[in-house]
Amino acid sequence: MSVLRLKQNVIVKVIVTEQFKEEYRRELERQLAVAESKAKELKSSIARLVIESAGVGNASYVESLKAKIEEERMLQEAVASELRERIKEVQTLEVDSLFPYTILEGSVEVKEGDNLFKKVSGGEIILKDGIVISVKGE
Repeated sequence: MSVLRLKQNVIVKVIVTEQFKEEYRRELERQLAVAESKAKELKSSIARLVIESAGVGNASYVESLKAKIEEERMLQEAVASELRERIKEVQTLEVDSLFPYTILEGSVEVKEGDNLFKKVSGGEIILKDGIVISVKGE
């Protein structure tokens, strides 16, 4: 009998504890600092580009480059804004509640006679302070 291995998404949920809230908040704040730093660097890059390109004959190239840098700066600011919202959300999480933390990619074996929709509908892993408490598949 033939067997195929297919990709599937696995939802990782966390049982909220004070330790999780603290560690997750610290990680989000670290990511926020990186995003804010990148946005600031990009803003400085735009200013330098404008100053250094004064008198350059290829204005369309300079404008194109400026637009690309500005687009990346706006992306970093959007990431920072999203991270600020997630930090606020973490503070409101109730201890012992179930929090959808992330999605991982997994795989599943499918063979003749299997219900494909059940097989690839995804699994679920439940963690508490980083320890796997429950694994649910098909």
